[in-house]
Amino acid sequence: MFYLPTNSTDATELFALEEWIANQAWGETTLLLWSTAPTIMIGKYQDALAEVNLALADQYHLAVTRRKSGGGTIYTDPGSLQYSLIAPKESQTIDFSRFLNLICKVFRQIEVPVECSDRNDLLIKGRKFSGNAQYNLNGYVIHHGSLLFDTDLDTMAAALQVDQLKLISKHISSVHQRVINLKEVLPYPDTETFKQQFLKELNPLVDGLNLRHLTTTQKVEVAQIRTATFANPAFIYDRVPTTLITKKRYFPGGGLVKLSIAVEHGVLSDLKISGDFFSNLDPHQLTSALLGRPFRPEQIRPQLEAILEKTPIYHIQVDDLINLLFG
Repeated sequence: MFYLPTNSTDATELFALEEWIANQAWGETTLLLWSTAPTIMIGKYQDALAEVNLALADQYHLAVTRRKSGGGTIYTDPGSLQYSLIAPKESQTIDFSRFLNLICKVFRQIEVPVECSDRNDLLIKGRKFSGNAQYNLNGYVIHHGSLLFDTDLDTMAAALQVDQLKLISKHISSVHQRVINLKEVLPYPDTETFKQQFLKELNPLVDGLNLRHLTTTQKVEVAQIRTATFANPAFIYDRVPTTLITKKRYFPGGGLVKLSIAVEHGVLSDLKISGDFFSNLDPHQLTSALLGRPFRPEQIRPQLEAILEKTPIYHIQVDDLINLLFG
């Protein structure tokens, strides 16, 4: 097995590196171990507007990116460890067991009682610490997974719009109840120590890890993939053709505000505002200023600020509307 060390904390760069490795057809499995800056990763088929609290992501400078693999939205930060295994493809179908069996062996060697879910998760005492996803590319399978070690679970819970049907189906009531940090059951003081121990335990299981490094030219090739795809806002936000959203909230002292929103390919295509609030605002003025803009906080906020400066809404501020739109 090849091991390619990386210091990058940019998920878009790491996803590009995975793809670049698959395109090289080295004929052997390659391992990446990496951590990210605080990041929200969306699955291939998911709607960013429905899955992510974009207002919070904007407020706390959380990166938002999309994988080419399926599965759900996850939150990663320096307290979690991501692993990627890029290997020659053995079948056309999704097969998690091929890689999860190896990861489970590592944890059993350090005496962690790991359980596999009936889907793609690894659990300890019924609580998830690892989610996994994969896709095929050019005769290779790109499998990647997360390992929660000391992840900020409060930010995770706030950033992800977890479908209540998913929680109900698992008989749990919150993200905190659903997941566990490995730091609770392992003696290692930090993520880097855990990473080194993981490599130490994995090494004999794969008959040794052979180091590989990128040349300057190869790094440029990875950067080109990143720019064209994974760092492209159109790839991240525009994958779902049409999204219809209804948001409403009561603001103490200000009243009820209801927003009916339509977004097409990441662009705001319709907006209706209603409620029992007080203002001299002309709804058509609001609509004409916002329609046609990318539906992201940084694109909508300046227009809202300009409108509400001229015609305020009683006891309701720009931040209130941004949180309603994107929260």
